[in-house]
Amino acid sequence: MNHKRWLTWTAVAAMVFGASAVASSGFLEDSANEPAKKSSGLPEILLIGDSIRQLYCPYVAEALRGKVEVKWPKENCQNTQFVLTSLSRWRGLVASPKVVQFNCGHWDAAHWDGDDEPLTSVEEYTRNIRKIIHRLRRYWPDAKIVFATTTTMNPSGKQGRNKRTTESIRAYNAAAVKVAREEGVAVNDLFAVVEKWPASDYKDYCHYNKAASKRLGSIVAERLAKETGL
Repeated sequence: MNHKRWLTWTAVAAMVFGASAVASSGFLEDSANEPAKKSSGLPEILLIGDSIRQLYCPYVAEALRGKVEVKWPKENCQNTQFVLTSLSRWRGLVASPKVVQFNCGHWDAAHWDGDDEPLTSVEEYTRNIRKIIHRLRRYWPDAKIVFATTTTMNPSGKQGRNKRTTESIRAYNAAAVKVAREEGVAVNDLFAVVEKWPASDYKDYCHYNKAASKRLGSIVAERLAKETGL
């Protein structure tokens, strides 16, 4: 095989086998676009959100067991950009949810690794929240969409590496709530729920301890039960 033919063959092989590997790995958005099949006769709720949501969602499921099938991505849903680029994968978690509650804000408002600017500006955050709402409605046109506001920072003043403040979160929440109301989306104001909670309810700069996470999960469950008509 001469040198030119060898180069041509390797280039074609790289394109063919490379594309096959990417498709099989699940990285292509289209490979995850099929909706899930409903696994029970119960109404479905999908919870999308950051690590605060990760802490309380098992308690939501526990509170609604036998009445609602509560599902969620196992991963931290991070910021608005990550939600937008991951929704096609998460689409496979539920077939026909009655309610989809989403939140994102802690990551967006954070000054990552000490940066002068937050990861996502308020203006970009506002645009992304609207895009998320539109995408959710395209995937699940019959579902009720609920936006959950971002929770507060530890009132003791503890800070993580990626700094943000309760006041900056308040500004992001206000921007998102404005969009939600314009779009006719319900708001679950978790910020207002936890705003007066003491430092003893936190285990670090923004995450709640087990007891507080369970309490928050019960509150979320009660509000979402109303949204599903239970």
